[in-house]
This record gives sequence, structure tokens and C-alpha cells, in this order.
Amino acid sequence: MLKKMRKNVALLLSAVLLLGYLTGCSGTKPANPAETPGASTPAATREIVDMQGNTVTIPTEVNKIAVTSWKGAFGSLILLGQLDKVAVMADVARYTWLNQAFPQIKDIPNYGSFNDVNVEELLDANLDIIISPEQAADANKKMQDLKMPVYVDGITPADDKSVLAVAQAEINAMADVTGTKDVADAYYKWQNDLLAEIEKRVATIPEGERKTALVVRTTMDEVFCENISLGYGVILAGGKLATEGINQYYTKVDPEEIVKWNPDFIFQQIVTSPYGEEMAQFYNNWKKDERYKNLTAVKNGDCYIMPMGIVQWSGDIEFAQGVLLMAKMMYPEVFADMDVKKYAEEFYQKFLGYTMTDADWKVMAPNFAGAKTTGLSQ
Repeated sequence: MLKKMRKNVALLLSAVLLLGYLTGCSGTKPANPAETPGASTPAATREIVDMQGNTVTIPTEVNKIAVTSWKGAFGSLILLGQLDKVAVMADVARYTWLNQAFPQIKDIPNYGSFNDVNVEELLDANLDIIISPEQAADANKKMQDLKMPVYVDGITPADDKSVLAVAQAEINAMADVTGTKDVADAYYKWQNDLLAEIEKRVATIPEGERKTALVVRTTMDEVFCENISLGYGVILAGGKLATEGINQYYTKVDPEEIVKWNPDFIFQQIVTSPYGEEMAQFYNNWKKDERYKNLTAVKNGDCYIMPMGIVQWSGDIEFAQGVLLMAKMMYPEVFADMDVKKYAEEFYQKFLGYTMTDADWKVMAPNFAGAKTTGLSQ
């Protein structure tokens, strides 16, 4: 499975990078003072191709980046060590751990998100590049008509085979914009080595012993599917994704459907709002709910909140850590000698230069009241 995935990733990234390279070479416009005597030297520019196929002209050296969504760009820039270049960002309140570890993100101006952005403020900010998702079609057109440097990202994967290809294309795009391809390559090696070890162990688990898992977005009936990393990670962790075959990003289902799936495990993602007392009580509420109290996962207490670091674990950046955590929760004997905490701490030290503390783990890896725990924040 991992070999096929890598082939898909390689094909997509090769196409994206080839387009970017060709246009970058042809679009570079070095300053030539002789052409305009007495004028100040204009900044050199180059052309790149965004994830929607549009050509975007940006400075050769990018220093002011705006991100207007919570797709993959912000996390990619942090991974690549480029947080200081983020001049504008959508609301960062959901990033609880990042706010603790890198408190300067609270000071980044917020001019809105998706279609609800203040185009005038973005224009006045004199940005080098604006990373805006494909879902913001109206705002993107308005900014493109104003000749603003809009790079369209956040492409929705067509199916599970392209999930990691899209995620890595986003990272590679930000690496190209910021000149940090070496960091991206080191990250890919680290991630692929860990995923390969997980795949090797998962292969030893008989099909009849595979666990069924449900990945919850906000409420129990709002669930992730296989063509997003948050759902696809269950499959790589050796589980059977309850929503497999729905082929959507996420969807809302009837409680009766969840009862029919009867998942062995439930993994809650932190998405639209940070962890708080309301989420802490989700599990206790499920135990009282006549519809859900007899689910295997609820009866056994196998309901876990996935950590939220740079992004959600099993999301675009901390994908491998999330897969390992789910695999260890579902198959503790198979992964007994793999220390999730150790791998994660190595990751944050290696790529963010950040040393994790007990206080960090308490914020990053909360648990439901009354359910089993991941053990990360103990």
C-alpha cells in the first residue's frame, strides 16, 4: 500500500514541481537599471504555478505571506521554519498548543478566511503572496482581477489514493516559495521511514482481527471519510474505517448508521474549536445517549481525542505520528515497543527546534473524562 502511495505522491509532486520550475525559469525578471535611468531597481520576480494551475508572479525572495484558511499552508510554513514570514493568518484560536509554544502567532493580523476575507486590507498589506483555498472562489477571482499575487491551494483529494499526494504537494509548494526544499526532503524521509515500519507491522495482523474505527469531526454524527488524511490514517494504522466507501471529505450521517457500523474505536479530532470542558464531556454524554451507549467503543471506553499540535495528528503535518498512535491504541501488542511520545518529541525537536515538556503534552494531548487515555499527557 505504501509503495503505491509513494508512486502517486511522486507523480503528482513531479508534475507540480516541473510546472513550477519551467515557469520559474522563464518568469524570472532580473532588475536592469540601464532600462530606466535614474529609477530605483525593481525587485526581481519569478512565476510559479499554483495547485489550481494558475500562473502567479511573486518576488524571487518572499518575505510577506498571507494565509487565509486552515488548510495546509500554515502548518507547512511552520514545519519548514518559516513562521516569521507569515504576515497575515486566519484566526489562530484553534491552535491551542501553537499559541502556547509560539505565542507570537497571537499577534499575526487576521483579515478573515475563505470567501469572508477583507480584500482591501490584504491589498494594503503589500504582500508577496496570498495563499487562498480553492473553496474561496469568489474572493480568489476578486483578488486575481486586482492583480494580487493569489496562490490557490487547499485542493480536495479525489480519493484515498491521492490524500498524501495532495498533502505533500502543499508542503512542496511552500518549500518552493520559501526556498526550503532541503527541510521538506528531510521531513519526507522521517515520515516515510516511520510509515514503512508501521506498514510492516500492520501486515502481520490477520484480516479477521482488524478493528473498525470511526473518526469524528465535531459531533458524533459528523464523520471523516477516506479521502482526507484524518480518515485515511485509520487504514494505514491497520484498521477498518467505518466510513470507507463513502468517498467524501467528511459527511453527516444518521445515528442509526453509526449503530450499524458499531465501531471498536472512536477517534475524536479537534477541528473547529479548541478542546474545552464541552469536548471533555463528549464521552460521558455518549454513555448516557440511548443511541450510542451500546457501541463497542463506548462500552469499552476506547474513545480517544487525537492530539492537536501544528495541526491535528493524522492531519497533513503530523500524519505519521497520528497513524502510529491509532495503531498502538488498536493493536497494543503489535506496537508495544514503539514509543509514540518518543517519536513525537523527536519530530518537534528535529523540525521545530522545540523541546516538549509535560505542560506541552497536557495541552496537546487531552483526554475525554471517563474514557481510556492515550497516555501521552500522563
